[in-house]
Amino acid sequence: MNTWVLRFGALGDCILLCPFLRHLKENGVAEVTVVTKRSYVELFAATRGVDRVVAVDDKARGNGLQRVARAHRGEDFVVVDAHGSTRSRILSAGLGGADVRIRKYYPERVGLIVFKRRCRIPRVAERYSALGEALGLPPMTTWTGGLEVPASAKRTADRLLGRMPGRFVCMAPGSRWPMKKWDAENYAELARRIAFEFGYRVVLLGDRNDALSASPIIAEVPGRVTNLIGRTSVIEAAAVIERSYLFVGNDSGLMHLAEAVGVPVIALFGPTVAEFGYYPSLPQSKVLERSLPCRPCSRNGRRPCPRGTQECLTGIPVDSVEEALWDLVEQTGPARYVRE
Repeated sequence: MNTWVLRFGALGDCILLCPFLRHLKENGVAEVTVVTKRSYVELFAATRGVDRVVAVDDKARGNGLQRVARAHRGEDFVVVDAHGSTRSRILSAGLGGADVRIRKYYPERVGLIVFKRRCRIPRVAERYSALGEALGLPPMTTWTGGLEVPASAKRTADRLLGRMPGRFVCMAPGSRWPMKKWDAENYAELARRIAFEFGYRVVLLGDRNDALSASPIIAEVPGRVTNLIGRTSVIEAAAVIERSYLFVGNDSGLMHLAEAVGVPVIALFGPTVAEFGYYPSLPQSKVLERSLPCRPCSRNGRRPCPRGTQECLTGIPVDSVEEALWDLVEQTGPARYVRE
């Protein structure tokens, strides 16, 4: 059985797809092809079990997707729509139709956001596993991993990090959506404590849009911070994180990238909640959040705070994050730290 898996974004969803792709290969799929945006080709090329990656322009719509379909029409493969978006539906239709398609749980998520109606929604990795089960494969047993960082990315990480003495912590203060960002001044104070109380160095990661978040952190601990924001590709960031002791950041794709290379995370969650399926999976990882009646206020943090306060994140003090960090180092404490 040859299988085409369609997934265009976002970064976190693509990273969480990697264990499923490995699962396909381990369970008898002869050839695994991933169809994705050009910006994620490097990620899937480094995923165990992937034989081929078909790139689609990041902004491709109807005609562009149909051209991709026509170029491969007639090939014998099973189509797995792991995205369920308009674009993946157009492409899968052009390929002859999706054999299986991911369930999005729209009514349940709307009920949770609008009416705060709590319900059991499978996490994203479980939804991917269900795609394989629909094809007759056994359930997945591993929810993280699947990446094999290439030697070229490791060499780049070595060059960027230089001869860094001792342990270091990767910190990603950014996020695609502003409502998911813990304050940069808090990250600066946390970096100071990491440097002077734990004795670790700090390496900053993110894309160019996160550059402003770096300034207060660098100013707080000059000489103890290596700023790699905007200087790595996704797979190069994975190589950097792979060398780190732990990762601290917001609910973001880089958080999932850290777990994919086996590094535990301390993650701060604000407008989003566990039921959406994106909480960390490694047993050592920690989540900090607040118990507020307004959570969740949106599916991905795109909407402005309805209260105008962003208290889901502003109400998480640096002391709580430091406590979680100590617990992770000492391998103790809960997986979730919830403040009222």
